[in-house]
Amino acid sequence: MAAVVALVVGYVIGARAGSKDLDQVARSLRAVRDSEEFNDLVSAVRSHAAHTLRELATMVDGEVERNDHDATTGSGDLVERVRHIFGR
Repeated sequence: MAAVVALVVGYVIGARAGSKDLDQVARSLRAVRDSEEFNDLVSAVRSHAAHTLRELATMVDGEVERNDHDATTGSGDLVERVRHIFGR
């Protein structure tokens, strides 16, 4: 229900503003997207996500070795290790 209300409010505001204001918003969004600061933010988020995934892989690696040293510890396939942990 909230999504429908938000859609209606957005439509009404957009209809009142007209296409000129919408074009200005689009230009502003492009300028932000093309800025050095935004590119730095994207780079930092990617770096953080990569670090987090490496940490998760290390945790999964350790969990597999503690639970069942013989199964999938040497395969190097993270997906297979997670499947093994959860029994799928």
